[in-house]
Amino acid sequence: MNREFERYIAEKLSLYQDCIVKDAMIYCMDGGKRFRPRIIFAIAKGFGLAEEQAYPLGLALEMIQSYSLIHDDLPAMDNDDFRRGKPSCHKAFGEDIAILTGDALLTESFNVIADSGLEPRIIAKCISALSHYAGMQGMVYGQMLDVQAEKGDLSDLEIIQDHKTGGLFKISCLLPMYLADKNDEEYFINLGRRIGIIFQHQDDLFDLLRSKDDFGKSTSDAQNGKFTALSLYNIDELQMVLDDKFAELSEYLKKAPFDTSYLLELLQELKER
Repeated sequence: MNREFERYIAEKLSLYQDCIVKDAMIYCMDGGKRFRPRIIFAIAKGFGLAEEQAYPLGLALEMIQSYSLIHDDLPAMDNDDFRRGKPSCHKAFGEDIAILTGDALLTESFNVIADSGLEPRIIAKCISALSHYAGMQGMVYGQMLDVQAEKGDLSDLEIIQDHKTGGLFKISCLLPMYLADKNDEEYFINLGRRIGIIFQHQDDLFDLLRSKDDFGKSTSDAQNGKFTALSLYNIDELQMVLDDKFAELSEYLKKAPFDTSYLLELLQELKER
């Protein structure tokens, strides 16, 4: 755990007006592996920046991630009662407060970057990436496809994964590039896409193989008959696919325009999770 980043999160959340939505924001932002912010920090360090410079970007992305989980867990969506090792937001605070808490986290994520003190042109690029890949060009569109999907082929699955999961991973790769004032969007979008597909394949495996206590959230996809990687592969086949995806990612990183040592360490952790 990055204690400095956790203190930063707590300090920023403490500034909001006292109310039940603030309480729910703090509740839902507590816990989690912070994997997406850690990608931001690893790439930022690979560009020679101090990790602390990227804290506003990491917080903004974690707020969007938390909002998406709150809304995903609602009865109208995945209907999950358990998240990050504790009751989901709507179970702890009610559906009305859960919806408002997700709304608040999404909206405030943009404010975090706007008030970050970064150069205005970097702020504009970061906010544009957040809205683009968290919205109808990314995560929200992918969530819609996921809700509607009952079956499909590999192409259908990868379109869902590339938007729903890949959207936020693309953000996590683009934001530190903007922070470093670099311009290689195609490389970093493809990097986020590759990491996102790996991450979602793993989650599909864990949904079947791990208990609620091990996974830290409800394992509901299989019992709900959702369209996942395990709709197309058996367990052994999916593990081989993952091995190939990790190998391809390793090759892709050899062309990276930054020092990849910090990111490779994090990706090894992902491989072993």
